[in-house]
Formats: sequence, structure tokens, C-alpha cells
Amino acid sequence: MLNRRHPATTVRAASAPWVVRSLRDWAGLAGLIALVGLAGCAASSLDDGMLPAVNAGRYGGVGAALSQRLTEDRSSRDYVLDRARLLSVALAEGSPDAAEEVANEYFAMLRTQGLNEDRTIRSVVFSDGVRIWKGEPFEQALGYTQIALQKAMRGEWDNARAASQSSLFLLKDFTDNELSGGKGGPSAIQVARRAAQLDQARGQGAGDQYIDNGYAAVKTDYALGYLLTGVASLALARPDEAADNFREAARLEPSLELLAEELLGGGFNTVLVVDFGRGPTKINTGPDGAFTAFQPNARSTPDALSAQVIGPGGVEPAERFAAAIDLNRMSSTLKWNNLEDVRQAKSLLGTGLLVGGAAVAVTSEDDEARWVGAGMVLAGLLLKATATADTRYNEFLPQRTFVVPVTIAEPGSSVAVQLDRDTASRMVLPALDPPAAGVIQLRYVRLPPIGGQAWQQGTMVYANDRFAGPIAGDDLPFILGGRCVKKPSLKVLQHYQASGNLRDYTLIDLENLYREEAISLSVEDQRGGFRKHILEGGDSMVCPLGGTTGFTRLMCQVHRPYQPRSRALIDAIGRLKSEPRNAIDVQPSP
Repeated sequence: MLNRRHPATTVRAASAPWVVRSLRDWAGLAGLIALVGLAGCAASSLDDGMLPAVNAGRYGGVGAALSQRLTEDRSSRDYVLDRARLLSVALAEGSPDAAEEVANEYFAMLRTQGLNEDRTIRSVVFSDGVRIWKGEPFEQALGYTQIALQKAMRGEWDNARAASQSSLFLLKDFTDNELSGGKGGPSAIQVARRAAQLDQARGQGAGDQYIDNGYAAVKTDYALGYLLTGVASLALARPDEAADNFREAARLEPSLELLAEELLGGGFNTVLVVDFGRGPTKINTGPDGAFTAFQPNARSTPDALSAQVIGPGGVEPAERFAAAIDLNRMSSTLKWNNLEDVRQAKSLLGTGLLVGGAAVAVTSEDDEARWVGAGMVLAGLLLKATATADTRYNEFLPQRTFVVPVTIAEPGSSVAVQLDRDTASRMVLPALDPPAAGVIQLRYVRLPPIGGQAWQQGTMVYANDRFAGPIAGDDLPFILGGRCVKKPSLKVLQHYQASGNLRDYTLIDLENLYREEAISLSVEDQRGGFRKHILEGGDSMVCPLGGTTGFTRLMCQVHRPYQPRSRALIDAIGRLKSEPRNAIDVQPSP
């Protein structure tokens, strides 16, 4: 564009001194300019091993590591992103209480600066031009959903309703404008090109006006948001409101009609929200990587999820449920992606400046004109370097989500879930008790992409505070070599003593052992944060909710013996080993 207005033959020498000074300043910073451009748009990487661990269902260590790296600096560009990641992991671990603070902070940031005139969420920008990640619109909708799940798991249905309603914001749809985008509407590149053409034809600002006003504000098609809003309304005794939301979900996704009818009919007391598969990966695409796209990691299929309640008294018939959302489809639709890439790419002059500057430098016989051309080359390189779109995203989102209403009639029940034609996805979720009469309870379940693991069969190995049944080895605490990870209480101690163990202990003695080991017994002990469980080498005794993936992984497989850290526990283990009846498998630390 600049080259068309100022061809090489008309470059004025008067501009050369400024260009020379600028160019000399820039020359020493050329490498820095490129680095700044690349660093400004580079993806925020996870620590090594985090993504493989999450894919295998090992959420505890990942959650603890994310908790440690959280920053309180609200101007940090990853302030929101790391909280989004941690919330995803904490839900999968079945620990909504440990996610309370991070969920509240995430909710506040999602709502920062409010909504624009059409209620589509804006991105957040703080000082120095550093963009604070809030995610694409579909990531924001999922963020509100996960906050709603966290509140519902805590029984806070009013807050769950508010969060799920927040996921139902309007979207920007360019489908009906003059662009011909085909069945799926125009692409981001088509919109950016049209905006750039308007800038050229009508002057700067015309393209931005088109981006801001050339769309229709349309009602969301986020069926999952309507389903969860309906469930929350039902839990709050708002049946008419619930019915409206269930019907809207079925209208948007006809495959959900049977689910909507079942939800409308009531008769259930437990809702499982089940995520399956790994969500798509955000990548750079288009000219100079100025656009982003989401590349699927798992195929989209019409497979349903089967769910079967297994109670002490028998097995109920299995039911099948269609997926409520598919992130592969959502992430590939322009209206579910923000327009920041479009706005930035529209203004990308890098290629034009580079070509124009090269022409000036090569064709002109005027040394100063050549400096002008060289300056234009550097300006073009700078714009190109900084044009690369931001590829940060929440790597822990699922590929699809199911809503499963069931009735838990007996304490100690389990629910088996499995995706059609994928036997490795089968998971038996133990330790589900019925809620109080008239109450609806919710559990979030994450089926790991790497399935087929032994613990997914749901066979209880450790006694805990969520399961009342007997467990072999529950007559001694895990830290002393047994298989009990219940919090110390008089009832628990009496059980140990009835089995012939710890007869000379008082409850204070037992509690002091945990204190000496610096083991937290409650979320309050953890200052409201997320910590790794002692079964996996951590220092927390907080038990996940029964009927969740984290609970199943922790309690349904054998873990390595606890490694004592304090002299008090080492001495206690020594005394137990000296008693002939106690053959415990403990390896004290040196």
C-alpha cells in the first residue's frame, strides 16, 4: 500500500536523515525485535509431563504443580490461563472445594470489562499492550460451564445457575453478510481480507468498522449451557424455567430430545457430566501465521455414552445418551472464535512493506532512498514478526461432553460408563450414595484419553471417608503401613484398636503423627488450594468426591508405601514392626 502511494522514483531525500538515524538504531536491535515479536506470541508451555499425565488420568500431581505456579499478578498474561487449567484438573480430580478460590478468580476475570453491546465477551488487555488470555468464545463458554460444575458439585445450585447462564452469551455471525462463506459461513481469512479491502477503498477505519458491525448478533447454540441451566433450575425448584432450557437444548441438538424428555420427567437424583477425549490443539495458520485454527486430536463420531447403575441390591438396565457438545465442531466455527486474529491480520502490512522496501532499495540510485527502502524492509519484518497469532489455549478441555441423569437408590452404589465401541473407555465409578430426599447431586467425570487402565474397573483398595464398606487392611493407617486413608477421628481410632492396633494411642497421639508429617487434613489446612494426596506421594488427606475420576484412580489401585519424613513416624513404625502380629510393608526414609 505505501509503495503504491510513494514509488521509488518519488522518494524524497528530506526523509532520509530520520530514516538513517532510525535504521542505525534499529540495526543493533534487529535480533531483539524478532525475539520480542516471537516471544510476544509464543504459546505458554506446560511443564514437561503435564499433558501426558492428564491424558492418563493422573491429575493430582498436575494440579499441585499448577497451584505452585499460580501468580497473583493480575497483569500476568497467563493469570487466567493457569487458573483455567487448574480448574479443569481439580474438577477431574473430584476436588471442587480445593477449586473454590481459583474458580471464583476465573469467574471474575471472565467477566472483567463486562460484555459489549451485543453481549459477546471482549478480550482483556492490561498495560504495555500485553494481552491477558481469556480464550476463544468457545473456551469461555466451557470456562463458565466448569465453574458451574464446580458450584454444583458443592451443592451451590444458585451459583451454578448463574455461571451456566453466563455461558449463553450472544455470538458474532458473519454468515448473512455479503461474503459467501458456504454452508459453514465465511472463514476468518475471508473476513480479514474483506476488512483490508475496505481499508484500501474507503480509508483506515473502514475495515475495523466492518469487523465491529458487519455481523449479526445471534443467539448461542450452546446446548450444554442450556442443559446445565435447566438442571440447576430444577434443583432450585423452578420447573418451568428448567423445561424451557431443556426444550431449547433439544431444539438446537435433535439428538438430545430423549435426554430432554428424561430430564423433564424428573425421577433422577444424580447427574453425571462426563467428558471424553482430548480437545483440539490450537495452531498458527494462514499468511505469516497471523490466524489460528484448532486441529482435532480425536475424531468426531456419533457414538453415544452408556451408563449403568450397579447397586448392592442389583444392576439396573443400561441407558444411552448422545453428546451435548463436540469441541471439534465448535472450535472450527468462526462465530465461536474471537476476531482478534482478524483485526490484527487485517492491519498486517508486513508483506507489502517488505516488497515495496526491497524495490526502493534495489531500483533507486539515491543512497538516501536506499536507506528509506531498507527502513521499510525492517518495518515490514517487524510487523511480520509481531503478527503471529497467539496460540495459547486450555490444553485440558475435552473433545465432547455428555449429560447423564441417573437414580442412586442405595448407599455404596457404582455407575459404569462407556463410550460406544470403545471398551478401553469403560470406567466404574464407585462410592456413590443417594442424596437427601428432594436434592439433586452432580458429579463431574473425565474419561482419560488413555483408557483401559486397571483402576478404571472401580474395585476399592483403600478405606476412605467416602466409602463405608470394609476394606482388607483398613485396620491400620496408610502412613503406618495399612490401607486406611480416613481422617483421624475417635470412631476411626476405635476401629484400629478393635483390630488390635494402636491400643496405647489416644486420638491426640494419632493426630500428632499427621501433624509431624505436615499432612493436611482439610482444604482449610491447604489454605484453600490444591495439594497432592498422600497415596501418590503428596501431603494431603483431602478425599475426592465419590463417583469421580480422581477418587477412582486414587482408591482403586495399589500405591507405593508411604515414605515417612518425621522421626516421630519412623519411631512409631519401628514400634509396630517389633510386635510379632504386625507385618507391615513400610520402608522408612534414612
